[in-house]
Amino acid sequence: MRNKHRTYTVFLTLPSFINIYSFTIILEHNTNKNVIKQFDLFIYNTTIIDVINKQILTTKNIGIVNGTIISIDNSSSEKYILDNAKETIDGSYYIALPGFVNTHTHLWQHISKSLAPKEPLQNWTRIYRPIHYLTKDELFDVVLAASCEALLSGITTVSDYASLGFNDYGFETNAESIAAAGLNAILVWHNPSIFLHDQIKLKEIQRLKIKYQDQFDLWMGFGPLSFHSLPTIYSGILIAKQLNMSTTEHTMENIQEQRDFRNHMIDYLQQYKRFNLTNDEQILYNLTNLTSPSNVDAYEQLLRTVQQILKFDKILENDISYKKLTDVEKQMLDTFNYNRRSSPLILLDYFQILKTHLAIHSVWLQSEDIDILIRNNMSISHNPESNMYLTSGIASIDDYLRKNILITIGTDGAASNDGINFFTAMKQMWNGYKINIMNTDISKKFDEWNIIQAATINGAKALKIEKKIGSIDIGKQADITLIATNELGLSPLRLNTLKSLLIYSANTRNVKYVVINGTIRVDNGFIKYQNQSQLAQRLTQIARDVDLRVINGKIWSEKYIITRQDLIRSYWYKYRSIRVLDTIDLIIESVENLTMCIVVSGTTFGGGTYTVIGELAKQRFPEDKLPQAFSKPISLNAGISLRITKNRSQYEYTIYLGNAIIFAQNSTTAGQLLILAVETNSELSTICLDTTV
Repeated sequence: MRNKHRTYTVFLTLPSFINIYSFTIILEHNTNKNVIKQFDLFIYNTTIIDVINKQILTTKNIGIVNGTIISIDNSSSEKYILDNAKETIDGSYYIALPGFVNTHTHLWQHISKSLAPKEPLQNWTRIYRPIHYLTKDELFDVVLAASCEALLSGITTVSDYASLGFNDYGFETNAESIAAAGLNAILVWHNPSIFLHDQIKLKEIQRLKIKYQDQFDLWMGFGPLSFHSLPTIYSGILIAKQLNMSTTEHTMENIQEQRDFRNHMIDYLQQYKRFNLTNDEQILYNLTNLTSPSNVDAYEQLLRTVQQILKFDKILENDISYKKLTDVEKQMLDTFNYNRRSSPLILLDYFQILKTHLAIHSVWLQSEDIDILIRNNMSISHNPESNMYLTSGIASIDDYLRKNILITIGTDGAASNDGINFFTAMKQMWNGYKINIMNTDISKKFDEWNIIQAATINGAKALKIEKKIGSIDIGKQADITLIATNELGLSPLRLNTLKSLLIYSANTRNVKYVVINGTIRVDNGFIKYQNQSQLAQRLTQIARDVDLRVINGKIWSEKYIITRQDLIRSYWYKYRSIRVLDTIDLIIESVENLTMCIVVSGTTFGGGTYTVIGELAKQRFPEDKLPQAFSKPISLNAGISLRITKNRSQYEYTIYLGNAIIFAQNSTTAGQLLILAVETNSELSTICLDTTV
């Protein structure tokens, strides 16, 4: 049967920068039962930023069913009748952008805003102190507040370092809070932060992958290489390879990181030689014999400027308006140019772990590092606000763009930018690029589309989810941010200036609607399912409570009765970070005989210590045990209690079996305490080392 048509002439109310005109609507009467009769959400008469084709589409309708965009056009038919949509948004005065993709966050850092605004990276790390004192409920609320701030900035997807080196509940609490906010997420398992034996980590990651398979993907973080030991790094790499995990890590964030990495390699090479091993000696030797940056950061900046001058002189050699350097000037500048540097990427390339790796920051990459990125099809998470905040420098994204390296945008944690504002991040990216170039003939080649793509589709590509999100296209998940145009912040509005205005003039106050997977999460500028005012007050109260605990210490006092249900995975564990003012009084009982393992890390990040690293990692890269760390296996029979205590203002741990003291040792430093229970006859019963004999 032939479709019948009815023709109407209508007038639409269009955005003020588009002329009003009339056109024809055709309503189709279709007997095909598969035609969509009702949308879950219908956004009509809006202007779409098409980030893939780099174009602006006016007077468009977006139809959404079951979280998926099923139609985009500017015609009308029976399926577009507004009365048939469950929810509608009049997009006449809105710009529809793909939801922003934030490729690097530490959402928990919202508790640490403005704690170290004047410190460089290496001193700034004191912002980690508050997280040590957060309870599970407090952590949930902190991450929820951060997630809501992300939503108000138009962010729909984050790649978050969800692992915390301070407690056993951090990762899953982070995940639950992000899910409650409605964000899409890549959750990064930061291996050095997880104070568990490698064999347990393998099982935990597999468990979490299954638990979150319909919500989140899990990636591996294993560094940074300037901070953690080589055995620690290699432990994470082995796990990532075994479980086929994508990887991401902080890379060359500031100049000091390059110095620290080289010094790490020098120190470890001496230790490595003591074990009479030779397999990896050559790469270690090569890394330690490469040059190190000057101890004066300003001199390093001067060297970069010299390199830029030489580079631009070559790029503009055919530009008749450009005055080239003389041979004498070139020779003088060449004398400043430095040699090949020691770099973490050289080592990671040697380990063959960089395929499609997402490198975070990448402020101080040398030409060899860039070649490694290209060869491995890597992406960069550019965090301009954080890099400026910590005086780390400005990444040479002009080099990366000219070599077709995928650039994305991250905000980092709120402790290194005092908030999550993606519009500010985009603006800082563009301004930083211009300042870094200081040459308008070059900087003009980098335009607004580069920024907008970095904020959307490039982020999706880097996170390997570009088929699902990153652009407003039919078949993709409906992740859409609507920016109001009828406000002073974006006026005057013209089509030819719209792209620039989105970067330089738009702000969080212009974000009126945020849709994630077809669900409206921000409605008329307010979080739809959370009370913003209560969250803000709660965050302030948590900060005050935490500040008191920093002064007085915390108390970890619990009685755990381990049941058969607790051992469904053949193991059970608890761990916490411990500081000198903390008090511990734990009692553990079991309904059956178990092997208990009591481990003290002797260092802040326990996940890479000798007592928990797997045998494969230790065989290839052995290390000396920290003198302040210990591991103690204990047989616990059913009905007998195990007690662990630590008094305030000291680091001596005392272990009781029944009423008798069976072990006491002073760790002398801050660290982590792990209590692990495994079935006596399970494959895990031998993982606990006894370092006390």
